[in-house]
Amino acid sequence: MTDEPARQFFFDVNQLPGHTNAELFGDTEEAQEYLDLFGRDLVTRTILQSPELSVFHETAAPGEKVKPHRHGTHQLNYVLRGELIFGRRRIGAGMGFFTPDLLYAWRAGDEGAEWIEIHSGQPGIFTDQRKS
Repeated sequence: MTDEPARQFFFDVNQLPGHTNAELFGDTEEAQEYLDLFGRDLVTRTILQSPELSVFHETAAPGEKVKPHRHGTHQLNYVLRGELIFGRRRIGAGMGFFTPDLLYAWRAGDEGAEWIEIHSGQPGIFTDQRKS
């Protein structure tokens, strides 16, 4: 992060570098906790990351899942393609999910999923209900 003021920009998500969790967290013993939580293959593309707002493009393979976690931010997910399953609730293209920093888990549907993930600030990773 720099102290430079925010600037307008355009982007093409297909031209942003995508990184799997295995690439982001590495293959160390310390990283194994995160890989157990999020899996290895979720692909993240960072669109914007600032102290006030973070926006990511996410892609999950069919059946991919994450265990209960929260990020310490208000979070909104908007599904572009496929389906995310939160317990018995399914959200598909054009649908979304909001959480005010509470634990959640999901599984991708049979066709996988692609979505935009928006956070009010910079997300962390937490596995309990306590506020950060």
